[in-house]
Amino acid sequence: MRAHRSYLLFAAATFAALIGVAITLFAQTEHTKGTDEKIKTMTSPGASQEVFEVLTLDIKQGRRDEFHQIYMNQALPLLKKWNFDVVAYGPSLHDANSYYVIRRFKSLEDREKSENAYYGSDDWKAGPRDAIMGLVEHFAYAVVSTETFKKMSTALNIKENQ
Repeated sequence: MRAHRSYLLFAAATFAALIGVAITLFAQTEHTKGTDEKIKTMTSPGASQEVFEVLTLDIKQGRRDEFHQIYMNQALPLLKKWNFDVVAYGPSLHDANSYYVIRRFKSLEDREKSENAYYGSDDWKAGPRDAIMGLVEHFAYAVVSTETFKKMSTALNIKENQ
C-alpha cells in the first residue's frame, strides 16, 4: 500500500504540475505577456513561498539503469554538496525510459539562484553533466506550490482511510 500511495502522490503532483504548465503556456501565448509582466508574475508574493520542482526526463532507450547509476553516484552527491533538497527521484512506473526528480526550494527566487549557480559551476560542467546529458533525450520542469502538495497529501490520506 505504501508504494501505491507514493505512486499516487507522484502521479497527482505531476498531473497538477502539468496543468499549471499548460495554464501558464496558455496565458503566455494567448495573452502575449511582455517580459516585464512575466518577471512581475515570477516575483509576486506567491513567489516567496516554498515550491516543489518536478523534473521529468526521457532517457535514451535501454539506458535508464545506466542513467540511474550515474544520477545516484555522481549527480546526487553533487546536488547535496550544493545544498539541494532532493525529495524523491527514480525510474518512472509508466514506461521503461522515463525518470523523475522532485526537489524542494524555499521560493521561486531561491530555485532560480540555486540552479543558475549549480548549472554554471565547474562542479557540474566538469562533473556529471556530459554523462547525464548524453543519456537524456528530453526533459521538462514543472513547479508547484507546497500548498498543492499538502492538498494532494490530504486527499491521499482521506482516500487511504476510506
